[in-house]
Amino acid sequence: MRILLFSDVHANIYALKTLLGLERFDEAVFLGDMVDYGSSPAETIDEVRSVSRYIVSGNHDYAAAFNKDCLCSQENHELSVYTRENITLKDIGKGEIDFLRSLPTSLDVKLDVIDFHLVHGAPSDSLYGYLYPWKISNDLLKGPMSFTQEPGNYLVGHTHYQFLLNYGGNLIVNPGSSGQPRDGNPKPAYAIYDTGSQAFEMKRFSYDRTKLKSDLAKRVKDKIQLEKLYRLFML
Repeated sequence: MRILLFSDVHANIYALKTLLGLERFDEAVFLGDMVDYGSSPAETIDEVRSVSRYIVSGNHDYAAAFNKDCLCSQENHELSVYTRENITLKDIGKGEIDFLRSLPTSLDVKLDVIDFHLVHGAPSDSLYGYLYPWKISNDLLKGPMSFTQEPGNYLVGHTHYQFLLNYGGNLIVNPGSSGQPRDGNPKPAYAIYDTGSQAFEMKRFSYDRTKLKSDLAKRVKDKIQLEKLYRLFML
């Protein structure tokens, strides 16, 4: 069985539709952040929920659902608030809000015969914790109420960095951002988990960025914020 692992689409429907059109998979796992920054939050939510068996909330999903601060990086915080107020919350309705509110912040699932712990951020802080590959520690891999030292398998998002590593017997996989990569590679990222071979393929793809740029120009009237979005999406 081929399982699509993807995360951090951020309302970039054009990247998402390209990914779903080019990859063959049997089921999907989404690791948070459907909304904010991009131009199509409602359509993105519909697409993600239509293909994904397992979905965890991201900090931006949670912020839109409960009118909370996303607590994202200071560099992008103002832009996040601007797009949430001027795009996300104007685009989504009660049905999307109810769906976002229903999402768990963590899940323990069995993919075929292997157990995985799913969070957007880190086990220690499922919404807001950052698991960068160079900053992983034993404390970050502990749940907020857990003191176990037993190794586990973790699927995470949030950093927009694609990586796969083994830390002290813990397998940690971040498929990267399928809508807005920030790891130095402009191509959106995802992963495929083959349950037969128990192997991961870390993959990238290209998409036509012109429609996203056009959409943002129509929806974002603040020229300073628009230029920031262009840089963030590498348009």
